[in-house]
Amino acid sequence: MNEPGAAACSTCGLLVVNVAPKRRSEDFAQRKRRSSDIEDVQCPFCEGTINSRAIRCRHCSEIVNETYYRERNRRIRTRINYTSWVAYLFGLGALLVFRPVGLLSIATGLLLSIVYYAIPVEPPPARNAKKTPFGTFIRRQLKMERVAFPLPHLRNKKLIFVGTPLIAALVGYSANFLLLQQPMNDVLKENAAFRGMDVSTHYEYWVIPGVVVYDLRGLSFRQTPIDVHTALLEFATKMKDKRYSRVELAYRGIEKFSIDGGSFQKLGVEYAKHDFDFVLYKFPRLFHAEDGSHPITTTGSGRDALLQFHREWYGQDQMTQTLGNGMLAGR
Repeated sequence: MNEPGAAACSTCGLLVVNVAPKRRSEDFAQRKRRSSDIEDVQCPFCEGTINSRAIRCRHCSEIVNETYYRERNRRIRTRINYTSWVAYLFGLGALLVFRPVGLLSIATGLLLSIVYYAIPVEPPPARNAKKTPFGTFIRRQLKMERVAFPLPHLRNKKLIFVGTPLIAALVGYSANFLLLQQPMNDVLKENAAFRGMDVSTHYEYWVIPGVVVYDLRGLSFRQTPIDVHTALLEFATKMKDKRYSRVELAYRGIEKFSIDGGSFQKLGVEYAKHDFDFVLYKFPRLFHAEDGSHPITTTGSGRDALLQFHREWYGQDQMTQTLGNGMLAGR
């Protein structure tokens, strides 16, 4: 007779086949299971019992899953970096069409960049761990994430080289026409005295939004110096709510004088208030010649300075010689 659960006969040594023996390999397999299969583990800092999927220890609050922490912060940083670049590019494009929207978009991109650099790359060190050097911390924080901009698949890649310049030219022309040329066209239509006058207003080189070029392209025999001057003042009044760094006065594409944006804005404001003494006789001192000097050097009356300004602007051209003679005769 053998005891219950015996693996072999105690008398003859034969194996009892109806009883499954307990193997030691099963014990080793149970001990060597993957840590992810074990529900409870010990915290390496305080040796408290925590869940195997825990990110922080519930006893000492130390981070026990640094891989998850790094991956999460990397995803957040990448998304913020991508959004900031989109805001920058959109803002640069919007500057040509509507400046406030462009500036707001660029400011948003700047704030997102600050948030990007503020997100820590590495988890905070443990209480008893060795502190990271400040230089290493800065280098980690300033490390840029690679950003991939999704581009639509094009069967004919030549469209990129043809379509991009066309779109850029269309946006640039629309911005120049809507923001500058259209107000000038309205000025010329509002007064019958300006009939036959041709003025082109656009950004410098058609792409620099901070500089405006007021190009007097042509005059008819009807115009007098006061008509030309009034058209300029009417345009300044239209633009008095906008700030530019500089305004260039040109005749047939040749730049003659320049005035800073603040003074040009003041010219429109004073004309709107009917300060004719300022806009007729005191304004020449606000303009500078292309060499940086003041163009009006006469010591005569304000009327003489006004006539000299217009004569040097366009009165020396052969096409306007009659008008120039009229200015000289008016003296």
